[in-house]
Amino acid sequence: MKRNIILAAIAAVAMIGGLAFFWFLREPDAPKDRKGAAQPTYRMQIEGLRFYGMNQGRRVVSITADRLTLRRGNIVFFSTGLTRAALIENAIIDIYAGAPAPSSRNAPPSAGPPLQNRHLPPAAIPKEGTAPNSFQAEDAAQNRELSPLLQSEFDFGGLFAEETFSSLFPVRNIAEIEVSPVTVRLHNDKSLLTEITAARASVRLKDKEILFTGNVRVSAGSSELTTEHLSFLPGTSRLRTDHPFVLKRGDRTLEGTSLTTDLFLQPQ
Repeated sequence: MKRNIILAAIAAVAMIGGLAFFWFLREPDAPKDRKGAAQPTYRMQIEGLRFYGMNQGRRVVSITADRLTLRRGNIVFFSTGLTRAALIENAIIDIYAGAPAPSSRNAPPSAGPPLQNRHLPPAAIPKEGTAPNSFQAEDAAQNRELSPLLQSEFDFGGLFAEETFSSLFPVRNIAEIEVSPVTVRLHNDKSLLTEITAARASVRLKDKEILFTGNVRVSAGSSELTTEHLSFLPGTSRLRTDHPFVLKRGDRTLEGTSLTTDLFLQPQ
């Protein structure tokens, strides 16, 4: 009798174990699928982005784009991915200059007539017979007479303040903002100063510069600069390239392999 009870108990345990094993085998891939679905390649994605960035109560930047994606980084601590880059697709970025630098506060309040009505002197372009990358002394002097006020008044450095993008993403975890394609428009308080278009741009938050690559075109009034690589330094309002370029101003053309200009494409 005792033996029968033991055998019945063993049979019951075996039956329960068999049922559990059969249930486990019904959907062997389900846990893996659920795990994969819970691990997207991005941390956040926004369609139809409209963003306005402020710093110290002042408008600094506005962005209109098709999509913003915060990509996961390669470094992972436990289950949290460290985001390295924000990706923005098909964007128009408007950046607004800050207050004039102290050295220019006693200067006239206006930098001159609107950019579209400004007539830049043809002397800014090398005369026939001069080296393609050089300017004669009188040309440089005329440029200096036109540009000091322009150089000192426009400071776009507020773009890199931590407050500017803090409402959009965790700034301390972002090394750069990658934009493709891109149009950047630089403004002062009253008007559009310069427009830059390119296939790609990298807003390097740590290095405090914007690097444009691929079919770069800069327009400032009647002047136009084309190149494949261009760096914009918002803190000093300088445009710089160390690649072949073509600069057109009126009926004059300058070509070379290295150039630094102000926002109005006046070589420095």
